[in-house]
Amino acid sequence: MGSKKSKQQIYSIHDEIQNSICFEDLSNELIYELFDYLSFHDIIFSFDKLNKRFQNLIDNYSHYVNLQQHTDDNILSLPKHIHSLKINARYQLQFINFSNIFLLHYLILSNVSIFDLFHIFNTLSLKNLEYIYLGACPDYHRYQHEKLAEIQQKILLLGELKLKKCVFRMKLFVNINQLPMNLFSLEYLRIDGCENILIVNNLLNHMPNLKFLHVSILQSFKTNNNKDQYMKENNRNNSLINLIIRIHDLNSLEELISLFIQNCSNLKNLIIYLNPIRENYSDHDMYDIRVINLPQYITTIINQLLPQLTNFHLRQRILSKNFDFLNRPYYFSPYVKEIPYSLKHRSYRMFIAQHLATLWKNTT
Repeated sequence: MGSKKSKQQIYSIHDEIQNSICFEDLSNELIYELFDYLSFHDIIFSFDKLNKRFQNLIDNYSHYVNLQQHTDDNILSLPKHIHSLKINARYQLQFINFSNIFLLHYLILSNVSIFDLFHIFNTLSLKNLEYIYLGACPDYHRYQHEKLAEIQQKILLLGELKLKKCVFRMKLFVNINQLPMNLFSLEYLRIDGCENILIVNNLLNHMPNLKFLHVSILQSFKTNNNKDQYMKENNRNNSLINLIIRIHDLNSLEELISLFIQNCSNLKNLIIYLNPIRENYSDHDMYDIRVINLPQYITTIINQLLPQLTNFHLRQRILSKNFDFLNRPYYFSPYVKEIPYSLKHRSYRMFIAQHLATLWKNTT
């Protein structure tokens, strides 16, 4: 008796079947929303030549094209409208004619030669670009820094148009003084190598609406003989909310003060990465006076210069040979503490790598 359905349940199922609709009954707008979750290849293999209506939808949709799915054994005619384009190998360039792309909004490039980058940026229409990711170049050499600087400058100049998000997975070589002062559209910037903090400050002067910055500081400006060219009267950037800094030289820590004063009055989230250390690190690696004094230095700086901060993270990776079942290095939960501001009725949360928290407890 328990397995039988009541008449009411049977009628309910019958009504659901009668009220259900087919995929082809969906509106064009809803189908386009579903297409947003699929690549061009997924759409073609699923819906191409299904009927006239779907063929028309495909032809007029602005596609996401990932050329990694494009091989000699699987060659498709690329669509007329491309919204997003991903290229991660040089051989993929043979499948596309950049002069036929006019309304591109997202561009991801990696493992492409500098010569090919020149061709792409001199051929492609860039005026509608909102996001660009520029990965490593396989032919990166010192004598080609000027060429990379020219490419980077061409990209950053798009900040005068529609470019909102820019990622350079390489060192910055562009001459910042040649950039216009108002790259107003840029809101997100990642650079995997800035010579020193002075260059970062100068760069931020040109980006008044930047909200997120992720940058690696390679050295202290104390070692830079040309630091005077970067020491200018700075305009304050009050839009920066999220800041991630990777420190390669501990001497750069005290130099962050200039960045905080000039550009971080509204900063809410700050993450600082120290250089990784070995798993079997020695006392010499850890008991550096600059590391030991970090807690007092950080709390003083936050109290005096970062009044809006809500979260601070100090991270340092331990290079370990131990991996979990997903082949990832073991992760240790950080030490977390609520820190009150000295002069205000509010607090911020501090997240510290466990081994650093242990060091500080043992040295205070």
